[in-house]
Amino acid sequence: MKPALGLLVLGALAAILQGAATAVLPARWFPDLGFLLVVAIALCWRSPVGGLLLAALFGYTADLLSGSLLGQHALLRVLCFGAARVASRHLNLRSALPQMTFAAGLTVANLMLLSALSSFFTAVPVTGSIALSALLVHALVNGASAPIVTHAVGRLVARLSDEESGRRLLRLEPRSWSA
Repeated sequence: MKPALGLLVLGALAAILQGAATAVLPARWFPDLGFLLVVAIALCWRSPVGGLLLAALFGYTADLLSGSLLGQHALLRVLCFGAARVASRHLNLRSALPQMTFAAGLTVANLMLLSALSSFFTAVPVTGSIALSALLVHALVNGASAPIVTHAVGRLVARLSDEESGRRLLRLEPRSWSA
């Protein structure tokens, strides 16, 4: 329960920081903290149900704050959580370089799906070269920020989690062979 509350507070702080920073900087030059938080939760937290709920909540918060279609970011954050969860089972995403690469690729996929959903429901075409350059810059910024956010979430979950502190270590002792 404590890790979930800590992650909720962290998500609220991330939304506030995201809104304040994009008022000063262009959005593509600032990492998408809600997206990176969802990826970090998928990589660090054991509970898949709690992670899905937090991903949907963070996505819905992004929908409310961005003024986009309701449910659009929520759907994509749940899909990103699932993709990160599956990828973490099959790939070694513990070190910084694989996390950076994975987050950058997932950012590109997320922004392309966001663009496709927006153009499907609003019939507004996306411009090619301007959107592609913004997409690549945003993917690189998210990729560079992913290990920092993942490390912070991992430390927060480890600090607030009672699972590890109550678990006893397995004692490994050599057998005594009596003759």
